[in-house]
Amino acid sequence: MRRPRRILVYRCGALGDTIVALPAIHALRDAFPAAELALMTANEGDGVVWTDEVLRDFGWFAHVVTYRARELATVRGRGEILRRVRAFGPDLVVHLGSDRDSGLRLLRDRLFFALAGARRFVGGRASKATFFGRLRRERREYPYEVDRLLDVARRAGAAAGAPRFDLPLGTAHAERVAALLAARGIGQTRPLVAMCPGSKQGAKRWPVERWGELGARIVAHGADVAIVGGADEARVAATVARSWPAGRWTSLAGELSIMESAEALRRACLYVGNDTGAMHLAAAVATPCVAVFGARELARSWHPYGAAHVVLRHDAVPCANCYLAECTSEGLRCLTAITVDQVWTACRAKLPMRQAA
Repeated sequence: MRRPRRILVYRCGALGDTIVALPAIHALRDAFPAAELALMTANEGDGVVWTDEVLRDFGWFAHVVTYRARELATVRGRGEILRRVRAFGPDLVVHLGSDRDSGLRLLRDRLFFALAGARRFVGGRASKATFFGRLRRERREYPYEVDRLLDVARRAGAAAGAPRFDLPLGTAHAERVAALLAARGIGQTRPLVAMCPGSKQGAKRWPVERWGELGARIVAHGADVAIVGGADEARVAATVARSWPAGRWTSLAGELSIMESAEALRRACLYVGNDTGAMHLAAAVATPCVAVFGARELARSWHPYGAAHVVLRHDAVPCANCYLAECTSEGLRCLTAITVDQVWTACRAKLPMRQAA
């Protein structure tokens, strides 16, 4: 088979969606080192850190084709996107689509890229949706999203091998994070725990007051806490930490770039938090995670990747696999059923021996 000279990688989403796709993109770059790569992705420009922004520091893509959902709603908009893809002239399209893509959507996208002149299209097979788009509710486990996307890359010609994240962390990232922590006296003589108590989706948020109680136990055990995340976590940081002693915690939320956040997480002995992009970032830098999951999504696919992590979830609710961003009927029972004692037990098993406070 003729080796591709121009590969277009299609992947859309925010921070977590992007981090789990890194091993697949690494595998493609290793398999086709001489090929020119382009990224096609959505960017809605609404304050979310989208895929093209996450990947900016990697230097992988010679071209980036971004679009907004509203462009797909008009013939003119679709034609403009088609023109931009055709201008790149991909030999191969590697479609790292959502695990909720229907067969009908994959067929639509395959036709779109054929019209753009792509000679070959490789897309995902495992999906949580039927051909016409109904989301599956049966109780079963799907592959990790990392492995599902790697399978697409391998069918495109990448070699089998262990997943690699390899974030481009540099001296500047390390120096900035070290300076911030040192100035606040956090994580200097005591273990550092990174905590992310928020999420953009309400159906993923364990109650704020429970994060406060958990953090108090972590501090009493002898560790310092750094709250990480974005603007949402920055807003709730003071509420979460209201009972924690001064000098034992800080909020880095909203202050760091993506790679600086990765560096802060790399320095932590433990990440504890909700199902968020920060969790996937922590797993990518090999920091053990204790993750609190709702039952809105089928088990395993979006869990932090690797064997070092603990996932706490309560699936014995009638509304499991609801796929909702906001709980509308059951009072968030799948999350409120998870107790502080359960999360603390998981954290304590991952923390170093008790230190002097």
